[in-house]
Amino acid sequence: MRPFLVPSLLLLSATLVAAEPVTLGGALREAVQARPSVRAARLEAAAAEAAVGEARGRLLPRLTLEERFVATDEPATSLFIALNQQQLELRQDSDFYNFPSTHRDFETRLTLEQPLFQPDSYFGWQRSRAGAEAAAASADWSAEQAAFAAFRAYLEVQQAGSALAWAVSSQQEAAEIFRLGSERQQAGVGLRADVLQAQVLQAQAARRLLSVQNDQRIARRALALAMGRDGEVEIAAPVQAAELQGGGEAPTRRPDLAALAAREREAALAHRQSQAAWLPRLGVSASYVLHDAETPFGTEADSWLVAAGFSWELFSGFATHYGSRRTAASAEAAAQHRLEAWRQARFQLQEMQDRAAEAQSHLASAQQAVGQAAEGHRLMLQRFEAGLVNLSELLSAQAALDRARFDATVAESRYFLALGAILFQRGEFRQQLLPMAEGSKP
Repeated sequence: MRPFLVPSLLLLSATLVAAEPVTLGGALREAVQARPSVRAARLEAAAAEAAVGEARGRLLPRLTLEERFVATDEPATSLFIALNQQQLELRQDSDFYNFPSTHRDFETRLTLEQPLFQPDSYFGWQRSRAGAEAAAASADWSAEQAAFAAFRAYLEVQQAGSALAWAVSSQQEAAEIFRLGSERQQAGVGLRADVLQAQVLQAQAARRLLSVQNDQRIARRALALAMGRDGEVEIAAPVQAAELQGGGEAPTRRPDLAALAAREREAALAHRQSQAAWLPRLGVSASYVLHDAETPFGTEADSWLVAAGFSWELFSGFATHYGSRRTAASAEAAAQHRLEAWRQARFQLQEMQDRAAEAQSHLASAQQAVGQAAEGHRLMLQRFEAGLVNLSELLSAQAALDRARFDATVAESRYFLALGAILFQRGEFRQQLLPMAEGSKP
């Protein structure tokens, strides 16, 4: 279909790096597993998931063990210590209580607290769940972006390889034209100016080959970076258009949109939490206490306590009122952000679909132009060898062939990139290209 667009690795063996070439699937898989940005996003999602358990814990019973030592000769405190230790004695000859001037007490207290109605804790738990969903979706989107970045870098290496193939071919053809021109000049049937033009063409081909080789090295390093590696990476096989076909018609599966939807729910819950600040709080607690004058955790005296608490803030200096207004505005802003992102995603998908159709048409035209330019060059070379045309006409045919080859190489890369961008804008890039290894999750 495009014989010159798929470069032979045998022709490029002198420029290949030592590392084993990677396939497209291998490059994408390594990108979503090893790239530091993706790892960081997953760790952030893990932290958000742990925050859910942390917030939920505020709704569960809290059990506390405390040990406190007190030594005092303060009359009031000494009296209470004696009462707690159940050692208060009344002297027989007086109405006053008799106890030593200095009291010591080891107090061991085991306390159980259970909130019964705590809107802040409940809505905080719900908000953390929405935040965890958003963080997980963001990590998924980060993996999708890393995979697409690796795909683009893979295409750059492929394009550089194709460009190197035609640059090598162009240099060989330029050298052949120079040889033929020199022979005709020596035979007295050619012009010195034609030979000089051939030398210019040969120098241009050499400079182009040097630039393409440099582009290839840079593209390999970019692919390694996209995969989370150092050094250079060579590709094992070119991308095929069949790998990039399929998918839905709307950006309904994009993880970034799912993350914004979760953030919108979190903002709505924050508004409900601010409104719940007008409500009272209710909780119960129970404690079991040990007192001992000599040893920690002693059992000289024990007691227990059960309590229920009720609190209701009736006026907060308008802080609750303005807090509710603030969270209402934040919730509406989150909704507008999601709407804007959805419209942008739909626009970008439609744009990529149009660009793909355009690129496909350009590729077909460029491939046809290559065939025509190659045939024209072949015929012109035959006529030049037969002495029917001068060298300048052959040089023009060679330049036209070089332009056609370059245009076809670029058109192929743009077409594949547009097809991949369609899958990316739909949120189906990894699902399409890594169905077995990765699925729809990072």
